[in-house]
Amino acid sequence: MANKEKKIPENKYRIIKISEDALFEFLRESIIDSQKEFFDISDDTSIVTCFDIDWENKSFICVARNELGQEEHLQFPDIDTEKLLLKLKDTTSTLYMDNRYIELTSTEIEDIQNGISNQFTK
Repeated sequence: MANKEKKIPENKYRIIKISEDALFEFLRESIIDSQKEFFDISDDTSIVTCFDIDWENKSFICVARNELGQEEHLQFPDIDTEKLLLKLKDTTSTLYMDNRYIELTSTEIEDIQNGISNQFTK
């Protein structure tokens, strides 16, 4: 197989069209690739993240914490990202500004998920 040309030839276009699943994958991978900047951390090898998207309401959530749980597949046993997507206010209008994230305790997250009023809920 011949190598692809590393520039776009004159009078040609290169087009990418993706589905919702691919869009979510792109967003998730972009967050992972830039998590040092987005979460203001110096070492991104010690954090784990979980993601969700609400296509109907056009919202995305990424939750990060500092360590793995006892079992890797149970990294976030108390986090219900669907509930957080519905109840949490946007934390930022852009990923490229200071104060784009909020820090919450497990108790504060549980309160939000259970509908107990919080300064960060809608």
